[in-house]
Amino acid sequence: MHDALLARFVRTFQQAIREEMAAMRERLGSFEVPLRAGSTLGVDSDGGRDGERDGERGGYRFELAGPADKLMVGMDCSLRIAGAEHLVSIDSLERASLVLRASRRIAIGAGDAVLVVYPWFLYERLAARLGELHGDRHQVERALTLFGKLPHARTRSQLVLDHPELNESQRRAVELCSDSSLAFLWGPPGTGKTLTMAHVVEELLAQGKRLLVLSTTHAAVDQALAQMAARPSIAAAIERGELLRLGHTEADTHGAGAREVLGRLHGGFASIIGRARSRLRALEAPMRRMHELEARLREGPDGGQTSLFDRGGDDGLRAPELFELFGRAHATRIAARPRPLQAVLLSRRATRFRRLHALLLARIASANRELASREARLVTDARAVLTTLTAAYFSPPLDGQRFDVVLVDEASMAVLPSLFYAACLAREKTLMVGDPRQLPPIVQSSSPFVRQAMGRSIFEVTVPEPETSDVVVMLDTQYRMHPEIGDLVSRLFYSSRLRHGAGTEARGAIAARAPYPGRALVVVDTGGRTRCATRPGSFSRINEDSAALCARLAADALAAGITSIAVITPYADQAREIKKQLDRLGGAVAQVECSTVHRFQGHERDMVIFDTVDAPPLRPGVLLSGRGEDSHAANLINVSLSRARGKLIVVSDVDHFRALAPQSLVNSLNASGTRALPPPRSPG
Repeated sequence: MHDALLARFVRTFQQAIREEMAAMRERLGSFEVPLRAGSTLGVDSDGGRDGERDGERGGYRFELAGPADKLMVGMDCSLRIAGAEHLVSIDSLERASLVLRASRRIAIGAGDAVLVVYPWFLYERLAARLGELHGDRHQVERALTLFGKLPHARTRSQLVLDHPELNESQRRAVELCSDSSLAFLWGPPGTGKTLTMAHVVEELLAQGKRLLVLSTTHAAVDQALAQMAARPSIAAAIERGELLRLGHTEADTHGAGAREVLGRLHGGFASIIGRARSRLRALEAPMRRMHELEARLREGPDGGQTSLFDRGGDDGLRAPELFELFGRAHATRIAARPRPLQAVLLSRRATRFRRLHALLLARIASANRELASREARLVTDARAVLTTLTAAYFSPPLDGQRFDVVLVDEASMAVLPSLFYAACLAREKTLMVGDPRQLPPIVQSSSPFVRQAMGRSIFEVTVPEPETSDVVVMLDTQYRMHPEIGDLVSRLFYSSRLRHGAGTEARGAIAARAPYPGRALVVVDTGGRTRCATRPGSFSRINEDSAALCARLAADALAAGITSIAVITPYADQAREIKKQLDRLGGAVAQVECSTVHRFQGHERDMVIFDTVDAPPLRPGVLLSGRGEDSHAANLINVSLSRARGKLIVVSDVDHFRALAPQSLVNSLNASGTRALPPPRSPG
């Protein structure tokens, strides 16, 4: 019925993805995950021997020696080891280790290696999955409704649960998500978006719905899960294995991780695998020793091959060399035998070891196959599944799964093709949670076509005027920021619609501390005292004096007892310079967090220092002063300011912005905060 419309969407998205992948190859390259302590598993998933000859799939286990949040089961990567690269796929992924599969044998040596990951690989999979969409197998109507091509339906009904702890706007959001086939939950900073989302999930579960809850990052999934696990009914669902968290994470999964649920419900298989792996590890040293001794016996005393007619003697194996393999008594008897007979006895023992090794590997493979089968059944039986948007089109356990409701957190940051695919998994409704006034999706391509097809927020596409849309509820009470900071954020970005919830007055205790005690919002005017520049080959900006000033302000705050501090800047080079200045001060100051704005979305700190960087001789950059439909300067500034709970310090050359970028929102900041001069430099 909607085949032509679906085909048009798919063609557009696939073309945009191809262009974005080309930009990623040019601008990003690959990233690397260090591995260590490698070992050969030697049996493929079908339980047969492998690694013996080319063409058989080899299995290799490594410990993770670096962050693995971007890795996924099934991902194709390159394993770099001993100066060579090998194509591998990720077979399984646990908290501290992974298993790789290869089509050919890999000599892993001592085991340290590097996994090379190509980030555009996930987009290849997304483009392929979009091409598989079909009206008979997918809920295409839900995607077309999400993108405004079909009307939504709304049926008003009573909520099953009471939700007494929610404020009025939060309750209205739960009601909209319950009643409508399409809903946008607009959550400005500090308004309890994640709490409200947990209530939405709890309500829909109570109504008997099956949910897929997605977000753009593992960290956001973890935050949502933590809030949900605090709800007694959801905690009970987790305990019963009805709510699953899929994907690799270092955070607490509150018992919802698939392997944790398998352990509770099917712990016998995990025990089998654990015991077999323990015995395999115990076999490694004796088998290496066996190979060494066999090699020695193949060589004669003069370095030539041993003859069958050798009489042995002093050049044979000594008893202590055989203790580990045969035990003392048997080793003593073997040591007295001629060399050829020693070789025969050693070969027999090696055959026994190899048979035991193969038996243990087969036992592990069989138990893993059964666990994988049961894990797939867990997903099928689950009433709620939490994972990332990427996993929705990539994770094998989700293949063929359909849900009554698909809810996407941080939806305003998600690329549009991934949302289109995710919506096709929803039978009844799609719910988008996010904030169109914060950061949009990140795309590498500068092509207007790609930015139109991938780089816009779903809010911008479907509800470009969210204040008046009947499928949008904005949460209107913020509980994070000091009222002075909250008023600024509300006025600049939310048409003064935000109110202050109970407890925000307590942020005054943070504002009372140095630097600038008693002030929650301060503009430190550098007034021509700093210089802005770019390094050769970089478009990013740096201001060394401004960086040093930010480091001193952070040190003053730490000395005054403020320990939760973030230094935020639009420019990556400036973030690196500030970190360098913090390191120079040493001590606890070196631990202060500093990064670009994108790293801080979804986080909050007691004090935020926002370094605008721009100063003569360069004009203010587009990141903070950009205008037009492709500019996201306002979103970037909003995120920077709204991370602060009790104290916000803006470092800015006030007259520079006023003269050369009069339209920039930075001028509104400069006019709103109490003006102050930079603190004096420390002696020496």
